[in-house]
Amino acid sequence: MSFKMTRTAVAVSAAILTFSAGSALASEASLGDGPIRIVMPYGAGGSTDITARIIAANAAEHCGSRIDVVSMPGAGGMEGLQFVADAEPNGHTILMADYSATITQTLTEDTPWEVEDWVPIVHLTDWKPTVYVKADHEIQSIEDWIEKAEAEPNTLVFGHADPLSLVHLPLVMLEQETGIQNVHLPTTGGGETRTMILGGHIDLGMTLPPSIVSNVNNGEVTAIGVFADERSDVLPDVPTFQEAGYDVSLEAPLLVYTFSSVPESIQQQLSECIMTGLETDTAQAMGRQASAGLENVQGLESAQEIYRETTERVREVLASIDEG
Repeated sequence: MSFKMTRTAVAVSAAILTFSAGSALASEASLGDGPIRIVMPYGAGGSTDITARIIAANAAEHCGSRIDVVSMPGAGGMEGLQFVADAEPNGHTILMADYSATITQTLTEDTPWEVEDWVPIVHLTDWKPTVYVKADHEIQSIEDWIEKAEAEPNTLVFGHADPLSLVHLPLVMLEQETGIQNVHLPTTGGGETRTMILGGHIDLGMTLPPSIVSNVNNGEVTAIGVFADERSDVLPDVPTFQEAGYDVSLEAPLLVYTFSSVPESIQQQLSECIMTGLETDTAQAMGRQASAGLENVQGLESAQEIYRETTERVREVLASIDEG
């Protein structure tokens, strides 16, 4: 079964062959009334949830409707994607996610949609996957980790969320480049990973900088490295893996999507009203307080370009894993 639909523009023409009888009337779909639901394929309380609630608080008046945030992490996030795909194509049910849901799962699992069925309308920020340890752990740097992993293969336990997610795929890439081997332990998400790190039950974990900035600042954990081209503004003292000599970088754009069946005119309206809401002083202040990285939000055209680039990058990484 295909979810793809082609939008038909309905034109009502009047006064054919005479201007005096009136003019052609073109009817475009509009957003309309009723609440808008932002669906997240993750649990509540994380960085994505916080960002979604900033949108809900600031874009509602510009979109003309109340905005609700809905968490649907079931079936590895597939429940949330299915819900958005099945919704009436009126723009009132949209998705907010990183590439793990829309790209990686679509390329690696049997889904009723293709990567191209998800249409990005807003590029919110770029997540920078960050490796961290408990503050009193013997590993306190990238070099410490590599040295111990080389000396004692498969003894260090590394906690992460879903396999091949944005907080797991960079680990696989690093192991391919260096030859080190760690024990991979999937968790229910960043919260459980952090709890296991703080409890001393695992050695390392990966998360997003906003999720651990308070733990870093109060001395509970040490962030040792960032899988990105540049350091995180949230944790500016933490080096990138490239700085340490390892050519591994895989940032994760956080995007707002509609399904492809939503008319383009509604996609544009949603993009513009969300952008307008996030440009307000209140939204920017909330973003800074939450370390959400909303200072350079981009619209539909930029979002679609970054989505295409990320799709190709993830395809390449997955292909290299298969070859390995």
